[in-house]
Amino acid sequence: MSSRRVFASLLTALCLVQAAPTSAALLGLTTQDPTIDIAAGGVIAYNAAAGVVTVSGTPQLLQRLDPFLFAEFMGTGADDEKLVTLQFRVDANGQFVGGVDGPDLVIKGSVDVDFDGVPDYEGVLLEAEVSAFGFLNGQAGANDRFDVRLTPTGGLLANLFAGRDLAVVVDGEPSEDYPNPFGGGFAGDFVGLAKASLGSIDAVAAGPCALQVETFCSVGGSRDRQVCRIKVTKSPKHWEHVTHQCQGRSLRVSKYGMHGSSVPAWASRYQSTPVRFNYVITNIGETPVSNLQVIDSFDTDVTGLPALLAPGAKVTVSRTELLHEGLVNAVIVSGGYGAQMCMSRDSVAVKDKVRKKRQHDDDRYHDKRARGDRDD
Repeated sequence: MSSRRVFASLLTALCLVQAAPTSAALLGLTTQDPTIDIAAGGVIAYNAAAGVVTVSGTPQLLQRLDPFLFAEFMGTGADDEKLVTLQFRVDANGQFVGGVDGPDLVIKGSVDVDFDGVPDYEGVLLEAEVSAFGFLNGQAGANDRFDVRLTPTGGLLANLFAGRDLAVVVDGEPSEDYPNPFGGGFAGDFVGLAKASLGSIDAVAAGPCALQVETFCSVGGSRDRQVCRIKVTKSPKHWEHVTHQCQGRSLRVSKYGMHGSSVPAWASRYQSTPVRFNYVITNIGETPVSNLQVIDSFDTDVTGLPALLAPGAKVTVSRTELLHEGLVNAVIVSGGYGAQMCMSRDSVAVKDKVRKKRQHDDDRYHDKRARGDRDD
């Protein structure tokens, strides 16, 4: 072989190596109690020029099984703010480089753990520094996954995680909202939808009873998504707090619906959108789980649950709601084995088509009543 052909072959091989995509490198972290859910409809974005990955969203639920703790996140401050912001730096291969100025993770908001209407914790709830990052590019339209390891450094809830590292596991969904999602590499900018879970790396006491719920929505026969879009009109429904009993523990959650009120006459003049919700419940533990219960954000019960779910078994329950406006549907599944309780949480978002999605946008819903309408 001539020296010219050898050089050409080497050059071709070098170009192929340089063009190879970034390899998948998940850390393989899972979140354990205590956990904080970051609701569907958040954002994961990457600025290639700065080398900064940003995850932003809304904290939804705080949970710990032993000793039992459960609370919804509420806003704090003049702007009624509840927000999760996670930022850190990576290189062009997606390898973790370091944190940003100030805390890498900040969670703001308030929580009322004893249901007396007064926040028990309010302000900066958790701060942490990133120590490792992993990622996996979803193939053929599947969700991308990112996981981050952190060390808690402060915040009003830091004592819940004392002595343990944190994990943040992010699921990114392909969406027409963003034409430039994660493609497996970090050479250029990307932005996409995200929901996430934060929790301890290791549970204080892990038991054999374990559940997992995955939630999806569908509009007009579309494929299952973590965020669906509808047109907004006027709605007669409203939110109220409702207390549920799960395995002898009290859970106080927000419910969306009529709450026993009669439907006003004007409601028939406003078109609604049927949205189908699918809840996929899997027994990921070592024991059968009984007394299954699903609590979601609607004021009517979920039906179709089996009396017993065997280890490894899966069941899907569905409901269809006629919606006039967007919401975040927080879904909680509980069950038990003997005296042990197990729970899992997830969320799915329905957004309006009034405007495009923006980063750090929590979609506060105001009165969408058309001018001149009367409640008659």
